[in-house]
Amino acid sequence: MVKKKIVTLSMREQMYEALHDLILNNTYGPATVLQIDRLAEEFGVSATPVREALVRLEADGLVTLVPNKGAVVTDITEENIGNNWEMRRLLEPYAAVQSVALIPLEEIEEIQREIDALRKPPFDNERYVACDTRLHEMLFRHLTNEFLVDTIRRVHRMSTRIRYFPEGSNSMHEQTVNEVLGEHDAILEALRARDPMRIKDLVYAHLLNGEKRAMSALRS
Repeated sequence: MVKKKIVTLSMREQMYEALHDLILNNTYGPATVLQIDRLAEEFGVSATPVREALVRLEADGLVTLVPNKGAVVTDITEENIGNNWEMRRLLEPYAAVQSVALIPLEEIEEIQREIDALRKPPFDNERYVACDTRLHEMLFRHLTNEFLVDTIRRVHRMSTRIRYFPEGSNSMHEQTVNEVLGEHDAILEALRARDPMRIKDLVYAHLLNGEKRAMSALRS
């Protein structure tokens, strides 16, 4: 009896995590209709774990339930974007300043090699997102303040689909990627110089630009 309960719980959790990640990486973009029967068929599960996952995703603010059908992925709004980057501007420049002397040079150069590789065709979006994630995590993960580290990680996780929204816009994709990689280059150069004030200014400007790019993608 207990064994059966654990298996059911595991299935529900896996379904929730799968749908959660697909929404956050914009595979299921805003306004996408998520039908319970179709999802159950695609994932090879019964309707129950799908239904339970959608209820949790509604509580996360990622979907709106549609009675007897499924759910619709919620829109990304200007308020979402503004709130996200406000939090990031409050937290990340400070964390980056505190991290300047803690980041090993080898880690900086490894990220630089990844950025250089991204400039060579064909473009790989998964590698781009992974590289961006590693660079931003590098700016806080060496800190000993676990509360600050955990807070930034939670902000990043809940804002993933907003962070990469401009890259998903066909009209903005190339320009956005080039701008982001250039801003990352500048941040890495300041890290090599161990210049805390330069890092603070660059990270803050990078986040401001990120908000502007996201707003432009939404309005287009």
